[in-house]
Formats: sequence, C-alpha cells, structure tokens
Amino acid sequence: MKGPAVAGLVGLCVAASIVGAAIRRGPNSAPSATLGDDVRHWIARDADSLDAAIVQLGVALGDTTVDVRPAFRLARARYKRLEGVVEFYAPALAAAFNSRRMEVDDDDAPPPSSIAANGFPALEDLLWPTLIAARRDSARRLVNAMRPSVARVRGLAAAISPTDAQVIELTRLELVRVSTLGVAGFDAPRTGEAMGECAEALAGVRALYAAAGARWPRLGAERRALDSTLAAAIGYLRAHGDFVAFDRLAYLTDFGEPAARALDAVRRAVNAPSISMRRGLRATVASPYAVNAFDPRAYAPATAPPSSDSLVALGRRLFFNPALSGTGKRSCASCHDPSRAFADGLPKAASVDPRGRAVARNTSTLINAALQPAQFADERAVALEDQIIEVLRSPAEMGSSVDAAARAVSTAARQMTPLTLRQALAAYLRTLVALDSRFDRAVRGDGTVLSAEERRGFNLFMGKGSCGTCHFAPLFGGTTPPLYVGSDVEVIGTPVSPDRPAVLDADSGRARIDHRPEHLRAFKVPSLRNVALTAPYMHHGTFSTLDQVVRFYDGGGGRGAGARIANQTLAADSLHLSARERQAIVAFLGALTDTAKLRR
Repeated sequence: MKGPAVAGLVGLCVAASIVGAAIRRGPNSAPSATLGDDVRHWIARDADSLDAAIVQLGVALGDTTVDVRPAFRLARARYKRLEGVVEFYAPALAAAFNSRRMEVDDDDAPPPSSIAANGFPALEDLLWPTLIAARRDSARRLVNAMRPSVARVRGLAAAISPTDAQVIELTRLELVRVSTLGVAGFDAPRTGEAMGECAEALAGVRALYAAAGARWPRLGAERRALDSTLAAAIGYLRAHGDFVAFDRLAYLTDFGEPAARALDAVRRAVNAPSISMRRGLRATVASPYAVNAFDPRAYAPATAPPSSDSLVALGRRLFFNPALSGTGKRSCASCHDPSRAFADGLPKAASVDPRGRAVARNTSTLINAALQPAQFADERAVALEDQIIEVLRSPAEMGSSVDAAARAVSTAARQMTPLTLRQALAAYLRTLVALDSRFDRAVRGDGTVLSAEERRGFNLFMGKGSCGTCHFAPLFGGTTPPLYVGSDVEVIGTPVSPDRPAVLDADSGRARIDHRPEHLRAFKVPSLRNVALTAPYMHHGTFSTLDQVVRFYDGGGGRGAGARIANQTLAADSLHLSARERQAIVAFLGALTDTAKLRR
C-alpha cells in the first residue's frame, strides 16, 4: 500500500507515445493556422519559469549552507503547472520529469539510479528526509540532466497545433490525475506536500484556459463555471495542506467532481468530437467516478465480436456447464461462485488432477475482471479470451482444453467451435461489471450512505495508509490512471503463513513469466472491489481476514517482518496505524461491496 512501483511504465510510455503521435496529427478535428497560438504561448512562458526554477535548484545544491528543499518545491510546482500538457502531448518527456518507476520508498533505499526513478522523484529520494553530503553531487547531476528536458518542452510549444478537442481532453485527464493519483500522494510520498502540488496542477489548467481567452466567445457561462469550480478546488487544496488530515471524500464531492462536470459542460457546448482511443475510461464521461465510466470491452482483442444478448446468454450457459472440465464435474462457477462474489472462499481450490498436481493460487473474483488489462496474479494472460485457454488446460483447475471443451458441449444441432466458446465466455465475463457500491454513490453526492468510520477509512486508505498509491481509485486495483492502459505488479514479501511472517512464500510470481529478477515474487495489484466477500487473501490465500492484511501492510510487509527480500517495492517501515485506524480502513473496504446486479 505504501510506495508505488509502476513496473509497467516503460511499456505504458511506449503505448502513450503512440497515442500522443495520433493526437498531434489531430484525428478528430483539423487545426486552423492560429487556433493553437494561445496554448503554445502559455507553454513557452511556463517553460521559462520551470527552467528558472531548475537553475535555482542547481545553484542551491552547490551551496552547502542552503536548505535546498524550498528550491525543489518551487521547481516541482512549476512542472506541475505544465503537467497536463506535457503528459498529453509527450508522455515519454513527462516520464523523464516525473517517473516513479520501480520505486522503493524506504529511507535506506538504494540510490535512484538502481531503481530507475527519473527527474523529480529521484531528487525527492535524495533530498528527503535529509540531504546528506554524499548525495549532493548525485542530486546536482540529476538537475543538470533535466535542463535538456525543459528545452524539449519549449520545442513542444512550437511543434503542436492544439485543437479544441485536445485542449478539453488534456484538461479532463489532468483532473482525473489529480482526483486519483494526486490526492493519494502518488507523486509526493516523502514530502507530504501532495495537496499543494495538486493545487499547482489545477492552477496550471486554470491558467491555460485564461490564456485561451479568445476561444469559444459564446460560452461565457460555461467558462465562468469552469473557472469558478477550479478556483474553489485550488482554494480548498491550499487551505487544507495537511496530507494526513485532508478530507479526500469532501474534496471529491464538493470540488473535484463539480470541476469535472463543469469541464464536461464546456465539452458539450463546444461540440468538439471526443478523442476516442482504446482505453478503459470512456472518452465521453466527465470523470472515472461517474456512472458507466469504464468500458468493459476496452481490453478485448480486436477480433472479439460485438456483444449481443444471444452471445452473452450462451457464455452464461457455458459458465455453469460442468462439461467444460475434463472430469465433467467442475464448471467455471464451481470455483467462481456468484454467491461468493465469483470467488470460492478457499485458500486454493481443490485439484481435479488425477496425478495430484495442486492448484497453484487462490481463486480471484471475476467481478470487474473485464476492467483489467492483464489477467492472473502473474499477468500471464492479456485478454479474457486468453485466460479461458489457460484455465481450461490447467490439469489442476479444469483438466481439459478449449478444443475438448468445445467438443463436449457440441450437439448435432449446433457444433461449438473453440473460438466461439472462448468468445461467448468472455462476452459473459464482460457483463460482470459492478461499480455502484455505497462508496460510488457517496462520491456521486449521496452523503447518507457512508458512516463516519467508513469516510475516515477512505481518507486513511488514500492518505496515511498510502493504499491508494498502488490500489488506484476508483477501480482500487493496479490499472493506472488516467490513461488506464497499463497494470502494475508489486513485490510485498507475502509470508508462507501468518504464523511465520519472516518466511517468504516460494511462488516466483511474475518472474516465472518474464524472467526479470526484479519481478521475483511480484504479483498483480488486485482490485479491492468486493474484497470484504472474497476472503482468504493474497495469491495463496494465507490471510483469513482483512485485519490481518492491513496489519501486514502496516508492519512493512515481508521486509518489515524480518524477511530477506531485496527487491520489495513496499516500504519496510511501519505506517504507524492505530487499531482504530486499521478498523476504519477495513470498514471502508466493506463499502466497496456491490454484487446486487450479479446474482445468478
């Protein structure tokens, strides 16, 4: 929960760079000769301010009598003002400024060069909690390396031709970034200054729209509403800068969501085409907290047929049909029981293998599995269609194959092909989306559905507990906002059992698939939706209660318990949660329950 490790950032940057190239070509609207001048001038002006702040930081690092942290704060604040534009048009450049890739946020962590953090996060690791003399030269080298990136931002200002649709979309994504990653402290795990940085990000957005004063002359009311909601959000963030005490639910309901809706009103009034790309968050929704915000087909293969009632009905029948298994006695629903939130309540399911090979891992819920860009704890499958192949051919799980299962359910009247079987099952699984829990209704404005303890638990989850820096709201899994195209793996040092906390479970995790040593014992960050119903927990079901899980994280994971695990991405120091705080977090997790529409 504490210390994000964005393990897939390189791939994400590659994907996002492709997206950025498409955006620069203007896929939905053609730029005029003068349309982008307002944005370009604003970028160039703020790039100059960023450059001056970075130069000042470098000077401060050269003077051993000066506290360099104020200069660092100023420089990162200047970057935050440009964040939305840089992330949108040049995501690889944004990563150079602000990547937390493979971060380990312990005070005794190795130097940033070995954990591949870039830019400001690497500097933060060097400057906090104190800057020691041995790190000063490393910090100066990092600062010097950032100067060319500022020059590239200036070049970006000259190279782009921003359209209305692009200006609105980059703003939408920045609002999402603030309301998910920003308020969780994703970018500022050491400084505790996340609220101030969120305010700077929104101030940059507000300044951008002020610079674009000639746009949309007939949208006075809509623009004033956007400006006033942004100003209110900025004011709240600046007035409530204490990271631990900050009321994130109040921010979302009273400031973050109103700003998102105001921007959406501008989008609709401008009538600019939405920039639609293949990602989880729909292009036409105001925020990820909105109703129907996520597209369950976003991660489907291009060959997946359009969903239909008949295809889903076929998939549902197959899901409950034991003929799919080699024994003819186990259906998908045997382990993914709808009455148990599509899990089974066991540490590991019983094996059907006559040779005695055991099921390797805990059965995860299938609710919202369609909203994950990778499947299984080790992310060995991408699409649900691939997951189906893996499960059917597992000797311990189903003891069959796609071909054998298709033959088993074929009849004289209808021959089932392996492809149809996979597509039908996947179509049914994509209907198992549930994002209308009491928490969701609270964010959407119903102030009566959460108890005071649950509200406090959410704020602890996103704040002091640092859970939200790996389990990203609102999906509360590892699919990273705001693009929702990549998924994280983490190394937390899960023990073989609660009674032996310093003895690590032997499962090699993601490393068994990609053979990368840093991924030894790394596992996908699972969604916490319906987690109160899906005990036991972890990839091998070692913890029977959520309180045990929270205690494990509070204690610093495996390393905190004394296990020898050099590549742990979870901080090994304690979160210092009290018993009441742990109880509040567990209470909040119960507010993520939503299975009413998924009963058999």
